[in-house]
Amino acid sequence: MAATLTDTIDELARPLADEAALDLVDIEVKGGGSRTRIRVIVDRKGGVDVGTCQKLSKQLARLLDEHDPVKDRYTLEVTSPGTDWPLRTQRDFDRVEGRLVKVVHGDDEDSAEVIGEIASTTAEAVVVRDEAGDTHEISYDRIMKATQQLPW
Repeated sequence: MAATLTDTIDELARPLADEAALDLVDIEVKGGGSRTRIRVIVDRKGGVDVGTCQKLSKQLARLLDEHDPVKDRYTLEVTSPGTDWPLRTQRDFDRVEGRLVKVVHGDDEDSAEVIGEIASTTAEAVVVRDEAGDTHEISYDRIMKATQQLPW
């Protein structure tokens, strides 16, 4: 089975991200020909600064030029996920521990919303501490939507 462009970029980017202690969250490839846009999304516990994204972008651009998986011109963007990126897995919640999140959980007929900081995670659930100091253990399979929130 032939590797896709996304797979090839992943193979080039993952060691660079690992070396920089970054989680490679996602790779998006859009367009084609001279309008190909490559977006590499990285994060880590505590967040990612612009300088880290710039450094990874330069390193990855060099590798992309050497290996030439994109035959035409392309645009490369290395960025953090941003506050609207969906949180789904333990790894996602681990990265944002201590940050403010909004978690909608339940099912279509009975749902609830919790806003608070990530207190901890387990393999089965995330624990959110709300503004009143109460903790809410929410199973991942009950999460309908979860995103980071800005603190203002």
